[in-house]
Amino acid sequence: MNKKLKLNIIDIGWREWIELVDFDNFHLKAKIDTGATISALHATHIKEFIFKRKPYVEFRLHQSKSYKKIKKPVVGYKTIKNSFGKKQSRPLIDISIKIGNDTINTIITLAKRSSMVYPVLIGRSTLAKNYRINPKKSFLTGKLN
Repeated sequence: MNKKLKLNIIDIGWREWIELVDFDNFHLKAKIDTGATISALHATHIKEFIFKRKPYVEFRLHQSKSYKKIKKPVVGYKTIKNSFGKKQSRPLIDISIKIGNDTINTIITLAKRSSMVYPVLIGRSTLAKNYRINPKKSFLTGKLN
């Protein structure tokens, strides 16, 4: 008998509010981008350093007029072709994000996205197989006040 595991499909819009679980549930608007393999997070003041013989990165996350200063271990590097066609090597960090009621552990790149409308880009690798994106709707998992 071959039973298929039934996944709970979660509908999301082309943009959603997310929470960064590791950082006191810091809220950011995210664009869902099925054309991107990996997710990207806007960060400023990115500085890499060695701590206890391991690579770390320190950076700032911004939302409106507030920001958080973060230190995380670097889990690797990814060469990315940005939206302007330029290749760049970006640090990867392990992070937990919350979309609606679901928490997702994922690897995300740090990038300077200040010229972009959305500080977070959620790619295919983060969403796995249990999300359905509605390209005509936004904030299906809820809006923040």
